[in-house]
Amino acid sequence: MRDLVEGLVVPDGVPEAAATVLRTARELLRQSYYCYEFSTVAVMHSLIAVEIVLRDRSRTRARSRCTGSSSRVRPMGS
Repeated sequence: MRDLVEGLVVPDGVPEAAATVLRTARELLRQSYYCYEFSTVAVMHSLIAVEIVLRDRSRTRARSRCTGSSSRVRPMGS
């Protein structure tokens, strides 16, 4: 099982919160060899990590959209 999860690496640029959750999911998957129910928990942890990344990226996009549009705003009457 150790060889199976060895290739599951956390990519660069992932928020630290998601990286921590992914590392936990990887360890749970490895331990699922001894306790099958851990595999279900590992999948749920992976979904939590995806949610963290999506939330982080949507906030980043919203901030960049707000910053970009504010430079185009002109005062009234000009």
